[in-house]
Amino acid sequence: MCRSWLASCCVLALVWNCGCNSAQPGATPVAPVKGVINIDGKSIPIGEIHFGMPGVPPRVLEIKDGSFSGEAPVGKNQVEVFIYAEGAPSEKYGGTRIKKNTVPARYWGANTILAATVNAGETNTFQFAITSK
Repeated sequence: MCRSWLASCCVLALVWNCGCNSAQPGATPVAPVKGVINIDGKSIPIGEIHFGMPGVPPRVLEIKDGSFSGEAPVGKNQVEVFIYAEGAPSEKYGGTRIKKNTVPARYWGANTILAATVNAGETNTFQFAITSK
């Protein structure tokens, strides 16, 4: 009796574990993206590009030597660009230097002018050219 109860619990634990590792119902599908981004006609040496949609956490991709690749949500995405510069040490944060985004506000935040439509089942390639002024 005790062995059958223990075996039943083990089976239930396995079923539970397998169910928890599967894709979340209603999760936003993603697709591969890659591309190039320049500022004032020059490659961005290092930074971040965010692909996001309302109600969906953004996908943050690293920009290195003007290129990026990764996955983004399928559908029409708002695209944000971040190039950070270290600011002065902050007393408020124990002397830690604060990062400041050096990209004009029209390329990040809720009012970004950059957008990209990501299609399922294909590699999506994008080119963005931004200006510092």
